[in-house]
Amino acid sequence: MTDGDRYNLLSCVVRIANRSDSPYPTRLKSLVKFLAKSLRLPSVTIYLLDEKSLSLSHKVSTAGPGTLSTCMIPIGIGGAGLCAASKKQLYRNPENLHVDEPRAGNESRFLFLPVLDKDMVTGIIALGLTPENPLSEKDLTLLDDVPTVVAGIIQGICLSSVSNRTVRDLTVLSELGQLLNRFIPPEDLIPLVLQACNKLSVSCCTTVRLTGTSGLPAGLFKSCRHKLRPYLKDLLQIEKSCSEQVLSSNIPHLAGDVGSEGKLPPSYVCVPLHFETDTLGTMTFFGKRDDDGHCRTFDEEDLALFESMALLISNALAGAANFQQLSSLSAENDKKIKELSLLYRVSNTMLSTIKLNKLIHLILSALTSGANPFFDRAMLFLINERSCVMQGMLGVTRETSTGLITPFAEIEDILASRWDISENDMVRQRESEFSRHVMASRLELNRTSNVASAAVLEKRLIFVAKAAREKHVDRDFIRRFGITSFAVAPLIAREQVVGVIVVDNTIQGNPITQEDLRFLQLFANQAGMAVENSILYNRVEDTNRELCEAQERLIQGERLATIGEMAAGIAHELKGPLVAIGGFARRLANKLPPPSGERECADLIVREVLRLEKMLTDILSFSKKTTICYTLCNISEIINDALAVVQLSLKERNIKIHKNFPRNIATFLGDCQQLKQVFINLFLNAEEAMKNGGNLNIKVAPSVLDGSKAISIKIADTGGGIPLEVLNNIFNPFYTTKDTGTGLGLPIANRIITNHGGKIHINNKPGTGVEFTVILPLHA
Repeated sequence: MTDGDRYNLLSCVVRIANRSDSPYPTRLKSLVKFLAKSLRLPSVTIYLLDEKSLSLSHKVSTAGPGTLSTCMIPIGIGGAGLCAASKKQLYRNPENLHVDEPRAGNESRFLFLPVLDKDMVTGIIALGLTPENPLSEKDLTLLDDVPTVVAGIIQGICLSSVSNRTVRDLTVLSELGQLLNRFIPPEDLIPLVLQACNKLSVSCCTTVRLTGTSGLPAGLFKSCRHKLRPYLKDLLQIEKSCSEQVLSSNIPHLAGDVGSEGKLPPSYVCVPLHFETDTLGTMTFFGKRDDDGHCRTFDEEDLALFESMALLISNALAGAANFQQLSSLSAENDKKIKELSLLYRVSNTMLSTIKLNKLIHLILSALTSGANPFFDRAMLFLINERSCVMQGMLGVTRETSTGLITPFAEIEDILASRWDISENDMVRQRESEFSRHVMASRLELNRTSNVASAAVLEKRLIFVAKAAREKHVDRDFIRRFGITSFAVAPLIAREQVVGVIVVDNTIQGNPITQEDLRFLQLFANQAGMAVENSILYNRVEDTNRELCEAQERLIQGERLATIGEMAAGIAHELKGPLVAIGGFARRLANKLPPPSGERECADLIVREVLRLEKMLTDILSFSKKTTICYTLCNISEIINDALAVVQLSLKERNIKIHKNFPRNIATFLGDCQQLKQVFINLFLNAEEAMKNGGNLNIKVAPSVLDGSKAISIKIADTGGGIPLEVLNNIFNPFYTTKDTGTGLGLPIANRIITNHGGKIHINNKPGTGVEFTVILPLHA
């Protein structure tokens, strides 16, 4: 092996170790694979020392699953253990290895290299050797610096582990704090605490023993994972003994060895629950056994975490003891406050939006959302005066309703307090089964056929206590929605009814009280004015949109007329010189020998004259329907021909061309000359954008257009992109920001591609460049 080989090996090892986009275990995995492949070894394994330096606790090997997995190799046992104890390189035969030391099966012996960090062993590298590849001394010199690199990775793993554990503990406390930071009755809080502790901590069985002080119920509460339920009786015996000890001493207890032949968890922690001077009880956390069979014992850091959790839980339990009293005191005023707050927010919300769809969602969500909504279900119907029916617009239930959002900036400003609702929540409400039934419903404006019509015609709220006994109800409507008792409130604005709100409590079955009806009447008054304003605004907006569209059509017609006049003038002025140039160029091309460069230049002049003549024709026909002369086209030839036209000017501006064409390019039917003009226009635009040089990237690839096979051509430049104020007008005829040009380049290109059944997409990257993607169908 040469110094170059050593350098290459070390360079690759360092590159793998410093791969910032990969976690440290992945780097170890890549490293063992690389060493095994580079040295042609059947197996390579890296072992990691545990935190207490008593055993090798983790490994990653090419002879194993390839991921960082746990192991238990005591120091001084097996090849890796002896190497860790001696801190020296050594060889061992396969039969002398520890059971946790992996092997591929064809090794004759193993070489173990210590990984040292300041004379401290942090890991071991094990190389599986074969008679065919025993690794000479020269080969081993290649590995002199590898342990140092591995030591750096192991150090990173250790630091990451400490950091992850700290973050995990803080996250557990944060999530537990958020969970407990609310008033919950004790009977609901205790199961929630047990569930959260099992979920957030490493405990597989958690118990809470309360003494009955501070108004809390006495007893033992538990939550145990399914695998440990057969041993629950033994665990509870341990918990009882430990709790008595902790209650008498008020000192947390950490047990590291439960015993019981491995059936029970290997350790447990019991901590007292204190609140001020009272001891509320104890909490006991039992450790777990990993999926691969190795024990997970609690340590001092786990004990500190459980003490912090116990402090949070103690405060929550003490607060929960007063929950019932606080609930009864606040319930009396809760509904009135909610009504006033809701009406005030509804008023602000109505003024905050003029979008009818969003307004309807806000109205119905306000009636059905929250912990104690006013109604279980709400439906809104708008009146269609032409057809004399009420059309269902939306239906929301307490299940499909969403918590209304209060904008952050307005949380502290009660005068600007209002609600909002996200687009996702509106979509979810519209697509619910209940809402679809409502939107499919139509109620006739007939006083005798349904109560809703009576509410509209009489302009008053109507309450039906028993729908089955009411004469003037729509039986199909009542049966379809399973309504037993309901209320209908008209939405009135300027003495005219624009719609109705229908509410009921079918889900929970709570009766509709007079207070509910009074609130509904106040609510409907504000909602009616808001809906009317929104409808009027939409009508004005529709009228304005129609006027703008008519104006655009008028301007486009004027532009097309100007195109015809300008095209006639251009054709008159340029046709004669072009004919002369083309004629002389053809005569010159016929007299020159074919292989000469002069002949090629003359041919190029002829082709360009034809292109210019075609351009005049295109301008003249811009306002007409263009005829496509379909021939078999090869996109690479079309692009190369277009590049030949602009290549000289691109070179003068120091623009580098990068082409990426596939080997086998499918041909298609199209007008080659028109498509060539498209790419010439795109290349000229790129050239104009890169006046000081840059890169022009052209990529051709297969694509799909409307479910059929197609071909895509991406043309990207580095000219800084298109200004946002210009972007929406680039395909408009005669729109240009250049001092020269007609502004027809991109409109003509867009028309040609559209006539071919294709599309042009723009990916604008301000500050970087712009990418045009042309997609053409592959016609059979």
